[in-house]
Amino acid sequence: MESWSRQEIGRIQVDEEELNLTHTLTPGQSFRWKSDSSHRWMGVVRGRVVRIWREGAHLLFQMVPGGPDKEFIQDYFRLDTRLSLIYKELLASDGRLKAAVERFCGLRIVRQEPEETLLSYICSAANSIPRIVQSIEALSCRYGEHIATIDNRDYFAFPKAEALANANVEEMSGVCSLGFRCANLSSVAAQLMEQSVEWLNNLRRVPYETAREELLEIRRVGLKIADCVLLFSLDKDQAVPVDTHIRQVAVKYYLPEFKQKTLTPAVYNAIAGFFQQKFGRFAGWAQEYLFYDDLIRR
Repeated sequence: MESWSRQEIGRIQVDEEELNLTHTLTPGQSFRWKSDSSHRWMGVVRGRVVRIWREGAHLLFQMVPGGPDKEFIQDYFRLDTRLSLIYKELLASDGRLKAAVERFCGLRIVRQEPEETLLSYICSAANSIPRIVQSIEALSCRYGEHIATIDNRDYFAFPKAEALANANVEEMSGVCSLGFRCANLSSVAAQLMEQSVEWLNNLRRVPYETAREELLEIRRVGLKIADCVLLFSLDKDQAVPVDTHIRQVAVKYYLPEFKQKTLTPAVYNAIAGFFQQKFGRFAGWAQEYLFYDDLIRR
């Protein structure tokens, strides 16, 4: 059995204005992070267990297996993207966003693994964040590969598409309490098995509109799930996932004429298009700040 006390510690200098761990890792865009009483975050990322915390202007981190990998952390948190430059561009577009940016300064969009992101967001349909977190943990424990046991706790990778496609749907529902979403999860996983191994990763290299169209070809994948995958794993910073929170924010502050509460495809695309026109290439980042601001204020 491994112990964190015996693991090597890596270090990266990053100001808190460029990365706030609490704002970034609180479940909302990713679902496999938890913090302890010492404000150290533990998560499972791309088949590795990561423990990360802040000391002053530095990030300290441990990883199992393989030890600390600086490039891994830099890639996951997209540290080559300067938040200060994004803020400068976004705040020139809208004063309303300024309050959300000040409140959640250091919130970053992370670069997740595309297959896991897609399958995780299938679990999110008409679901609450706490239940999504619990369901994904249960799925991982039952169908994912065991990574390590650290300080008497077992860590499991998110299940591969093959494991979910071959799982019994009724059994899966009993394991993770996802209800109708289990059939959707099984279906999408099976469709991923029909694609080439690199299909999802290759969508990073094509324009946003093309990647979106390809994702929407998958049955059970709608506009919101496609945009979540594009934003949170495929570097499409202009993607704007629109849910009830963002619809309400849009109606309250920007588009009062949208009285319809049903989020039809036409309404969805109109709101997403408004954000993209207003905030440009970082519209997805603007959406994320407004999403958290609305969510936390409730």
